[in-house]
Parts: sequence; structure tokens; C-alpha cells
Amino acid sequence: MPITWLLVILILISAIITGISTKGIMASSGAALLTLLSVVFALLQGTRRYGWRGILIFLVVAFVFGNFYENLSIATGFPFGNYYYTSALGPKLIYTPLFINIAYFQMAFIAWNLSGPLIEHYSNNNNRMLFIQPLVASFIMVMWDVVIDPWSSTVSHAWRWKDGGAYFGVPFSNYLGWFLCVFSILFTFSVYTKYFQKDVIPKIIKKRNYWIQMVLVYYSWVTLLLLKALNTPFHQRTTDLAGQSWHVQQIYQVGGLVGLYSVVPIGLLVLIKVFNRHSLKKF
Repeated sequence: MPITWLLVILILISAIITGISTKGIMASSGAALLTLLSVVFALLQGTRRYGWRGILIFLVVAFVFGNFYENLSIATGFPFGNYYYTSALGPKLIYTPLFINIAYFQMAFIAWNLSGPLIEHYSNNNNRMLFIQPLVASFIMVMWDVVIDPWSSTVSHAWRWKDGGAYFGVPFSNYLGWFLCVFSILFTFSVYTKYFQKDVIPKIIKKRNYWIQMVLVYYSWVTLLLLKALNTPFHQRTTDLAGQSWHVQQIYQVGGLVGLYSVVPIGLLVLIKVFNRHSLKKF
């Protein structure tokens, strides 16, 4: 079995176990394991598509922009809003956990890949796509944060919003800030691939398994939230820092529902594109 398939299976198993766990190490640390497995997956697939140099540049760009915007917002409130990180995610670079910056990388890479089939763009020889692909990929990545942020902050308290927010304790500004941050990462990588990489389409992206794996990893978080929605008692509540009380089950249900009708259709469209013979001629 190819190692990337093994990683995908482990990612899905981690999502399922985390989703059904109410206590123990997987309940508290399962999401971190899922993220780390996804980072390894992104590094391996990224190496096959862009080479070690290309994927390491992607990692560095994601790390630098992610850390910059996170620390800027914690210090000033721009662009995400007023919040702080607890000690749950480990060591920090200034105010932001190192873990957060590699989390940016893994999902940015997934989103970047999924955007390609949607706009039928697989090379770097189209000037219009220099802007369009990172724009589309940014929407795909922010969808993921819409799914997970209320759980990660209001329920798990990995970070805390000082003023709460309308979306289960998360402010509207968070998602505008996320789009700015993610677009900065993806546009920078788009410029790199356009001007500093040879326009060669690697064999790996001509294989349907490559795209199936990307979609399954993207789906893992929705799977986790849907399982938590089914496994959480209605009476369980949590309170944000603004004093607003929320039903935990409803946070999971809405996260799963949003994912079901945003994340899932994106994956389906990608698979329809890559399984379509006409689309495959674009390679």
C-alpha cells in the first residue's frame, strides 16, 4: 500500500475516533494528531508535485504569514479580532503556538490542490490564474475554518475570543481576517510557481488517486464534527468570554451541517472534474 494511502486511512481513523470519543487522549488530542498526519501527507504529496524545494517554500510562506497575522491580531485586534491562545497547543513564537503555523500549511496545501480542478488549471503558464487560483483556494480554506473554529475556541478553548461573537462565540471579523491571511499565503506561492518553477505537469496529478486522497483529507474534519454532533448530550453547555452560553451539541451540529453543504460539494465537484474524460485532457 502506498504510504499516502496509509496516511489517509490513519487520518480518517483519527477523525472517527476523535469524533466518537468523549474522554481520554483522543478526545483531548485527536485533532492535533489528525493535523500532524495531514502535515506529513501534505509534505509527501507536495514533494511529488513541486519537489522538496517547492513544498518547503510553501511551508515557510505559510509559517511566516500565519505567524505574522496571528501575532498582529493578538497585539492589535487586526485582522481577526481580539483573542489569545491558551497553553493547549504548546510552545509559542511570540503569542502564537508553533502548531498553528503548521496547521495553516497542511490545509492551505489541500485547498490549493482542490482549487485546480475547479478552474481546470494545473500548470503555471496562465497569467490570469496567478490571481484566480489563490482566490478560489482561499474560499476553500476558509470553509474549513467556518467548520472548526467554534469547536476549537468556544468548546475546546485552544484559543479564546475576548469579546465573543455571533457565530457560537466567534466574531465575523475572524473570517475576513482568515481570508486575508490565507490569500496572502496562496498568492505568494502562486507567484513562486509562476516565476520560479518550471512549467512541468508532474505525473502524480494525472492519477485519480491523488485527487481522491486530497478530497478525503479535506472531508476528515467534517466527519469528525458530524460524529461529535451525534455523540454529545444536548444538556452540555459552554460559555464564551462575553458571557454567552451555548449548547455544545448545537455547535457540533452547525459545524457539521456547514461542512456537509460547503466542504462536501467542493470535494464532489473536484472528483467529478477529474473523473471526466474531457477534463483529463487539460493535463
